[in-house]
Amino acid sequence: MKKAFLSIVVSMLFLVCFISPAYVFAFNPYETYGYDSRGNAVPSQAGYTAEKNVSGDDLGIGAFNSPADIFYAENGTFYIADTGNNRIAAIDGGFSNVIGIYENFIMPDGKTTFLSSPTGVFSAPERNIMYIADSGNERALVCTLSGEVVMEITKPDSPAYGSDKTFIPRKILADKAGNIYVQLGNITAGAAMFSPDGEFIGFYGANRIEPTAEVVMQRLKNLFSSAEKRAQRTRNIPSGITGFDIDGDFIFTCTDSTVQGLDTVKKLNAAGKDIFADKELAFGDFAPFYSTSQNKFTDIDISDEGFINCLDMTTGRVFQYDENCELIFIAGTKSSQLGGFKEPVALESAQERLYILDSAKNTVTIFRETEFGEIVHRAVILYSGGYYEEALEPWYEVMHRDGNYRKAYVGAASALLNKGEYREAMKYARLGYSPDIYNKAFAGWREVFIRKNFSHIFLIILIPAVLYAFRKRLKKLVSKIFPAVHIRKRSVRNSRKSSLKTSFVIVILLFFGQIAYGRLYGFQFGYPDDKTFSIVPYLVKSFIVFAAWVIGSRAVSTFLDGSGTVGGICISSARALIPYIVQLYVCVGLSHILVQNEAIFIQVVHFSGIIWTAALLFLAVMNIHGYTPGRTLFSILLTIAAMLIMLFLLVLFMSLIQQVWVFVSSVFTEITYRIRER
Repeated sequence: MKKAFLSIVVSMLFLVCFISPAYVFAFNPYETYGYDSRGNAVPSQAGYTAEKNVSGDDLGIGAFNSPADIFYAENGTFYIADTGNNRIAAIDGGFSNVIGIYENFIMPDGKTTFLSSPTGVFSAPERNIMYIADSGNERALVCTLSGEVVMEITKPDSPAYGSDKTFIPRKILADKAGNIYVQLGNITAGAAMFSPDGEFIGFYGANRIEPTAEVVMQRLKNLFSSAEKRAQRTRNIPSGITGFDIDGDFIFTCTDSTVQGLDTVKKLNAAGKDIFADKELAFGDFAPFYSTSQNKFTDIDISDEGFINCLDMTTGRVFQYDENCELIFIAGTKSSQLGGFKEPVALESAQERLYILDSAKNTVTIFRETEFGEIVHRAVILYSGGYYEEALEPWYEVMHRDGNYRKAYVGAASALLNKGEYREAMKYARLGYSPDIYNKAFAGWREVFIRKNFSHIFLIILIPAVLYAFRKRLKKLVSKIFPAVHIRKRSVRNSRKSSLKTSFVIVILLFFGQIAYGRLYGFQFGYPDDKTFSIVPYLVKSFIVFAAWVIGSRAVSTFLDGSGTVGGICISSARALIPYIVQLYVCVGLSHILVQNEAIFIQVVHFSGIIWTAALLFLAVMNIHGYTPGRTLFSILLTIAAMLIMLFLLVLFMSLIQQVWVFVSSVFTEITYRIRER
């Protein structure tokens, strides 16, 4: 028995130590998560895991001192702006050997110049050029990789720049044409743009002002204020950019503002226009699930594959998005352990790794791609490149490993749609909550279904139409064949009691119609996909609102000398609701037949039912109370006011009941606890 137990233990140790070390020792000091279609945080497999921390001492160049920027060049070299040590460190791609240290440079006149608190670095090895944001010296340097200064950029002597502005470079980059962009720490007008010759061109990529209520009110006041008063008022200025990166012809920027919702991440073309401006995009955490404060993006990186990596200073997390700004992975946290940060300031990506610079720990944390991350990235790259069918198998593998990964369902739906497998595409589009893809798949499935079953559909439509057209002849034919059967209309006068029962049935139909309209609507029209169901809103929109209308109408009629009774108001109002109730069911039915481009038909039915019911209610009030049209309108307005008052009192009453229940429950719990103690 002991030998068998020891064999099992040895086998387990062998598996742990040799077969799957990547899974066993891939420890992260944080929960890996993502977001589902409803914005809820859900557990997810890690796309990246912390591999190691690298310090200046590890590289043999002494400890870093408040480093501020890291850049990965195309030649496989990392450059670190070691701010506190007044130097630029060049490190090889494996992050194990130092290639060079830049502390001083040779000016064009032969003099030696030294760096002072450099905070940004960018390199173009194909042109043998390095760009440095030399903040302490209030300049930007353009120099060769051998340390010779080609150009020194200082504060522009230009009216377009402004004499009142200082020049404190924070980050720097250059495009393929040699234009230089300098992010300034004290300027909110955007990055300062210079020509390859160092001439100031203007500001590039300024953020917009958030159109809050305060801003709108101030602008309205300015329309009616004098120039002196407008000058005395505090101006609203946009938030400045805090980080940027270049990818081909586009420059991506981010901001760390906690009050600005616009322009958190931007994609700027050569003209400075934001490609993301017209899109409804959200970056960072969805509060309050995993973040109690606004995200502050301090740096942004665009990988070679086009992934957008945003570094959040507040939480220490890296949010990775695809080119459509859909979330892929979240990694990192605030902690002192490996994989956590104290003050993350910059990040870079290279091959399958992320490199995050921490100015408080004075280290670079290297994250490597996990096996799951590699599968997701491969699927995303294929999907983004238009290879939908090739991406299908990786998406299936992702779903097999992580059932909460929403993007996998969306990708699989797109692939299946492209293959013409519409039913399966609809299934995965619903699981991934993608109404647009579902709409396309449904349109394709509907076309195939109609083509296959056209004759049956035609007969289903034709037969009732023919029967209705020849209904009189059919009655005569039936009477000849069956002489004993007399088909005739009978006028039955319903009693008051049966009319009230009918009214109650109509309100019940209204109740179920509201539920159907709110819960059973066609998925292609993007109705909420939440799993929770509360009956209270539907009770309010049917029984309670109807009761409030009847009571309010009767109460108003006592002041306006109306002749209607409670029963009469109930019966006439219920009958007036029939068009509205019918349109609820018809709209729900049409939503399962039509696609998004045909939504106008649903809207016509919807508004026709509302207008018809409103007209019938108006006539019912006028007839049952004997009012004139003007008096009827006044009565309806008073009834609506009475309904609002009653609903308000009902809310107060329910709140009081809830507080009493909480009080009684707490007293009962306290008494029970005391009895148990004794």
